[in-house]
Amino acid sequence: MASEPQYPIREVSRLTGINPVTLRAWQRRYGLLKPARTDKGHRLYSDEDIALIRQILHWVEQGVSIGQVKGLLSSAQPVKAGSNWEQAHHRLLTAACELNLGRLEVELNELASLYPAELLLRHVIEPWLVSLTRLERPDAQLIEQSASFLLARVLTQLLTIKTGPRIAVARAGQGHGLGGLLTCYELQGLECRSLELGVLEPLQLPLAAQRLKCDALVVVLGGGLTQSWFTERAHCWPEQCFFTGELGRVYAEQGWLNLPHENTVSEIARKHDAVFGVV
Repeated sequence: MASEPQYPIREVSRLTGINPVTLRAWQRRYGLLKPARTDKGHRLYSDEDIALIRQILHWVEQGVSIGQVKGLLSSAQPVKAGSNWEQAHHRLLTAACELNLGRLEVELNELASLYPAELLLRHVIEPWLVSLTRLERPDAQLIEQSASFLLARVLTQLLTIKTGPRIAVARAGQGHGLGGLLTCYELQGLECRSLELGVLEPLQLPLAAQRLKCDALVVVLGGGLTQSWFTERAHCWPEQCFFTGELGRVYAEQGWLNLPHENTVSEIARKHDAVFGVV
């Protein structure tokens, strides 16, 4: 017996990690979802709808394009993993190398509307940024800079959420200049607002704590940090403070870092008692 539709779209987003814009696109463009409607036209989802969303997510994680998922929902056949992600990566890299910034902007916005932030970042955006740094051609710097500036503009335009926990995001050490903005975008996928602080000097945090009025602080760790850097700043971190970035594990193994850390904020949300935790 089917369950009664009871979940508004914001609650479904919280339960599944899929933002409302993407849920609407999956319904309108691909017919993957058929939620009920209230008398005022608002979408209401059932337990079966939520199970279906998670099934769709299962296929997307394996690299199936969203346009191919409908035919696979009742199938258990194996699919070549990563094919859709690789194609998206190739399209972005081609547009960047051609300096076709109009096409690149269209591709980025299209991907952002169809795929959850965490998956898009891990499978497409981050590998693409690495590929840009490894180009071996005379105009490599021009290509990387123009693509990075465009990505920053697109992500900034996508940061539109007005409600939810307010999370301060900062960078520490040597890392990609877009690290904070990428984290802000991923936090929006977790229904959080964000405030980017840029490169952080933690010793100034106690002076600004009352003015920041944030529910938590996320620090994206880069290279070049030392034991003394962590020791001298250990008293500065707020109660809700989390570290992200692959180097966090290295610093923790050295015994320098004793606060929660994971590679991404989505992993923090799943594994730790954070204000932006997910169900």
